[in-house]
Amino acid sequence: MSDSQQDEARKRKKIQDQLDEALDASFPASDPVSIVTSNEEEDWGTEPTVPEPAKPTAR
Repeated sequence: MSDSQQDEARKRKKIQDQLDEALDASFPASDPVSIVTSNEEEDWGTEPTVPEPAKPTAR
């Protein structure tokens, strides 16, 4: 496993651990689970990239 894959796995584990802890702290309450993360931590690379719009061609 490469260093970047290990870093990604650590980030995912950290977020999963935070979610598990927040869920445990909120159970059995009806409040939604909440954790604070950075934008980098939330980007799991699962969203497809949006292609640039096609540029109009001259007629």
